[in-house]
Amino acid sequence: MTTQLESVKNKPTWDTVKTLSEAEPAFTLAAIRNLIFLSADRKTSKGIIKGNGLAPHIRRIGAKVLINREGFLGWIDSQESDSV
Repeated sequence: MTTQLESVKNKPTWDTVKTLSEAEPAFTLAAIRNLIFLSADRKTSKGIIKGNGLAPHIRRIGAKVLINREGFLGWIDSQESDSV
């Protein structure tokens, strides 16, 4: 049987854009907002543009946007750059 403390430890940490930018100073508020904007697929006059893959780690509750910190950091680790 799991205790209440153990179940709290397993829950994801949800941050607002501001608290995430304070916790991860490499990302400014504007940079995080841009990543959120680009996270989901979107339609244009030329077709559908694929999202960046961050959408599963974002929750919107009314006007509030929350980001799963562990998911965000995992998503950053999964990004690869071919430029050297």
